[in-house]
Amino acid sequence: MKSRARGIIAAAGAVGSAVTAGVYILFSAKLMPDFRRMSDVSGILKMQQFNRDAVQPPFMICFFGGALAGVYLVASAFRGRRTRWDLVAATGGAFYLLGFGLTIAYNVPLNDQLAAVNAHDPSAAQLWHDYLNNWTNANSVRAVLSAIGAALLIAGAVGLIRGRGQDVDGKQHFVPAPRQRDLTGSR
Repeated sequence: MKSRARGIIAAAGAVGSAVTAGVYILFSAKLMPDFRRMSDVSGILKMQQFNRDAVQPPFMICFFGGALAGVYLVASAFRGRRTRWDLVAATGGAFYLLGFGLTIAYNVPLNDQLAAVNAHDPSAAQLWHDYLNNWTNANSVRAVLSAIGAALLIAGAVGLIRGRGQDVDGKQHFVPAPRQRDLTGSR
């Protein structure tokens, strides 16, 4: 695939990563502190509603689209000789994928655990306080990973789209033209 097309994929991944990072930052900086000030019952009910509402096409397209772009860019970097911009984009994709993996492995199970809680049950209060601390800490980490990923994906996309690539050994990157077949029968 041409470097320009890889640059477009990196740009799409950057959009997904940036939107996802923005959502995570909003939660860590604004929403979770607001929930902490609410009564336990109100905070649990509000977070349960947010978790149900999050599974909507606009966010899911950004969330999974960024991951798909990341997988493609990381795999491309391992498949052959690539420019430094391919490596920058792949590193950005890897940062986003670390945050994506943290979400799947840690935040989603916490969300599932909270979804199963009856907010009015007295035992829910301790789970809620643990959730607030653990979920917010992990969310802050995935926000940073996604933001770094977005920045690197943007840099990689710009470099790839502008076509200013050099191989990591400093040589100018080029794709050799396909060999022409001699139709005359001579070699």
